[in-house]
This record gives sequence, structure tokens and C-alpha cells, in this order.
Amino acid sequence: MMGYQKPVQYCRFLFYAAAVVCLGQMLSFASAASPISEAERQKKEVEERYEAVNGEAEELEKKKGEAAVQAGQLDQELTDLLTDMDLLETDMSDMTRQIEKEEEEYQKAEEKRKRQYEILKKRIQYIYEEGDVTYLDILLKAKTIGDVINGNEYFQQLYEYDRKLISEYEKTKDDALGRKEVLEERQSELQSLKQEYGVREKTLRNMITKKRAEESDFDRRLRAAKAEAGSQAEIIRKRTEEIRLLQKEEERKREEERRAEEKRRAEEERGAKEQNSGPGRIKSTGGSEFGRNVADYALQFIGNPYVWGGTSLTSGADCSGFVQSVYRHFGVSIPRTSAEQASFGREIAYEEMEPGDLVCYPGHVAMYIGGGRIVHARSAKAGIRVDDNPAYRTIVSIRRPW
Repeated sequence: MMGYQKPVQYCRFLFYAAAVVCLGQMLSFASAASPISEAERQKKEVEERYEAVNGEAEELEKKKGEAAVQAGQLDQELTDLLTDMDLLETDMSDMTRQIEKEEEEYQKAEEKRKRQYEILKKRIQYIYEEGDVTYLDILLKAKTIGDVINGNEYFQQLYEYDRKLISEYEKTKDDALGRKEVLEERQSELQSLKQEYGVREKTLRNMITKKRAEESDFDRRLRAAKAEAGSQAEIIRKRTEEIRLLQKEEERKREEERRAEEKRRAEEERGAKEQNSGPGRIKSTGGSEFGRNVADYALQFIGNPYVWGGTSLTSGADCSGFVQSVYRHFGVSIPRTSAEQASFGREIAYEEMEPGDLVCYPGHVAMYIGGGRIVHARSAKAGIRVDDNPAYRTIVSIRRPW
């Protein structure tokens, strides 16, 4: 029995020893595994935080980029507005000077007309009170054929004198009326300029109020935009002067042709001179077939009224509404306002201008028809008409919408 207990005790000892070893190994493994798990957990947390921070950084970068784009658009919009207003002020000043000059010329013509009218009135009064010499008087009082001839010459001189008085008076009166009409056209166009200036000024004030509340450095950017606008306006004015010089050269080259045309018209029957001034009679010249078609369609509406804010080619349109409606007829969609039209389509050099191209001014737009002429809804006084001078105002841009 004692011999049996010893092996059992020995086995138990071995079992306990093995258990202690295993427990030690387990404890050793546990103590070794715990720091690794913690490190992996911390690594995972760091990676998650990095991804979150990186995502936030990308989002911030994206927002920063969007803000930069918006700021650039705002700066450009501010600059364009201020440039337009600068050029509008220049054109209004020029128009005011033209009005003063036309007013002075009209007053001179009107004074001349009044003087000639008084002379003509006295002559008519004399004829009425004294009676005029007639052929019968000459024949009855004549004693010889020489008396008849002398009397006839005297009668002819009186006739020529009276005819000259009437002719000079009619010419002076027409000159005064023409100057008055030009003066009224200038005044009407100045009114249109003031309306457009008011629209641009209101837009600018609204933008400044809104953006100043949103952006802390807006005043700095506004100052920068004003400086840039001044530079751009000066560049545009110089470019317009260059265009006017080019135009004078073109006019010089066409002078002989113009004189020949005037001579031809002078030889035509009465009223033939006005054949090319009626709606649909003027035709565009040069350029592409599509451009000529657009310009010829626009020319059908010469004489129709100018209406601020209107788009009807028959009942009335303003400058931008006129060209928009003309192009709509050909399936070409262009913006509504002259400011938007000045940046629509392709920029064209003055020397490459063709019929259908839009000649853009600050607050106004016209359509080129070739031959140094434009058609446009000019003003309430002038209506839709053709003019010979594309550079009659500061040209901001020349655009081809198709």
C-alpha cells in the first residue's frame, strides 16, 4: 500500500509542477501580449485621428479654394462695375459737352432764321402794300421794245431777289430744325446714359452693402478694385481713340467713293436720295452670310421706337433688347443686358469686325452692318436707326455671339 502511494504522490508533484510551468508561461504570455495590443489600439486611434484631421484639412482646403474663386469673381465683378461707371461718367461728360455745343449752334441758327424771317416778312409786306410789277404794267407803259426788255429784266431781277430770299430762309430754317433735332437726340441719349448709370450704381451699392457685412477685408478689396477699374478704363479709352484714328483713315480712303455717290444721288429724280433710308432698304456688306442675314433682319426694324426695358422689335425695345430679339430669331440665345452681352461670345478686333457683330459701349450696345455703319436702338428720341460712326462713344468690347 505504501509502495503505491509514492508513485501517486510523485505524479501529483509532476502535475503541480507542469501546472505551475503552464501558468507561468500563460502569465508570461499575457504580460508580453498586453503592451502589443495597447500599442495596436493606440496606433489605430492615431490612424483614425489622422484620417479625420486629413479629411478636415482637405475640406478646409476645398473651402479655401472655393472662397478664393468666389473672391476672384467678386473682385472681377467689382472691377467691371466700377470700370463701366467710370466710362459712363466719361461718356456723360462728353455728351454734356456735345449738348452745350449743339445748343450754341442751334441758337445761332435760330437767330439767323429770325433775322431772315424779318427781312422776308418786310418784303412780303411791301409787295402787299405797294403791289408788284406785272408783265401787263411793263407792256402798257413801254414806248419802245427797249422799254419792254428793260422792264422784263427788272421784273426778272425782282423775281430772282424774292426767290433767293425764300430759298435762303428755307435753308436756314431747315438748318435750325436739323440742329434742334440733333440737340434733342443728344439730350435723349444722355437720359439713357443716366438711366444705365443709375442701374449700375444701384447694383454696386447693393453688392458693397452685402459683401461688407460678409467679409472683414472688403474695404481693402474695394480700393484695389477701384484702382484696377481706373487702369482698365484708361486702357479702353486709349483703345477707342486708336479705333477712331483707324476709322478716320477708312473714311479718308472712302472719300472719293462717297463723293461719287453723292453726285449720283444729286442727279437722280426728286426723292431718290431717300430710297436707302427706309426700313429694309439698307443692306449689310462684307463678312459671313450668316452675319449679313442677321444684320439685314435687324435693318427691317429701322424707324421703330426705343422703349427702356422693352424687347419688341415692332412695339419698342431698348438697345440690348433689340439685339437679343434679333438673334433670338436665328436661334441664338444671348444675355439680356448690355453689360452681360459685353462679355458674351468671342472678342473681335475692330479691324476684323463683320456684320452681325455687337459693338459694346458702357451701358449701350449696337450691331455692326458693314461699311462703317451700325444699327441700334439709340434713344427714345432717335428710336431704332442707322449711324455712320461705330466709335461715336467709348467702345468697351466687340463681340461675335455665334
